Amino acid sequence: MAKNKKINSWFLIGLFLILAILFFNSKQNKPLQSFFYNVNKPFARVFSGMGGWFSDKISFVSNIGDLKKENEELFNENLKLKFDLSQIKEAENENKILRKELELMAKADFEVEASLILGQTLSQNRKIIYLDKGAKNGFKEGMPVIVGGGILIGKISKVYKNSSEAELVLDKNNKINAEIQEIQVKGIVQGEYGTSAVMDMIPQTAEIQTGQTVITSGLGETYPRGLLIGSIKKKEMTVDQLFQKAFLELPIQFNNLRMVWIIKNVK
Repeated sequence: MAKNKKINSWFLIGLFLILAILFFNSKQNKPLQSFFYNVNKPFARVFSGMGGWFSDKISFVSNIGDLKKENEELFNENLKLKFDLSQIKEAENENKILRKELELMAKADFEVEASLILGQTLSQNRKIIYLDKGAKNGFKEGMPVIVGGGILIGKISKVYKNSSEAELVLDKNNKINAEIQEIQVKGIVQGEYGTSAVMDMIPQTAEIQTGQTVITSGLGETYPRGLLIGSIKKKEMTVDQLFQKAFLELPIQFNNLRMVWIIKNVK
């Protein structure tokens, strides 16, 4: 009995829905349709407005993303242009240095070969530069290293197949037979504390003056005579009072070096 009532209830609901559809679709019920349209109209406007608002916000966020991407591309392009410009300037600077060095070396009486500096070790006691050429290019230990046509900066200390090391004038291990040019007094130049070069073993009787020129003396087999080392900045007596000692002012800054010349033979 209960089951039959339930079936009858669903049948009546279905019938009611069919009649309602037919009723609202008939031409005679336009006023009633209008009533339902007017009741739903405010809600439709609200939902329509919300849809437009969400659409605008989505479009705004999308535009921001596109703009950010364009800005990143422009930024990266700007960085690349700056890098390219720096490379051009670097090449121009290197060409100027090379032209200047070539002009100076054309006047020198040495067989030389240019080498670029790969790096430096400038600690308290060791002053070493690393060169991009070695035994393959005929470099040997003891060969003098110069710049500017004849300014001594050191000597080759170690040689590898395609690279080499050079001890600078400031290195404590690099001892150079030197001479004060104006008075023809000889002594030994070497680095002291990694910050200066001094000429030692100068006789007490030598009349040393500030500004006098110090050159290689030519004694020994390492350095030819006449390479410029520096000039006398100040003097003092040694601790044992047996010799004089002169502190030198060097003509170049080792930190700024990019290219050097190795003397392979004296003409």
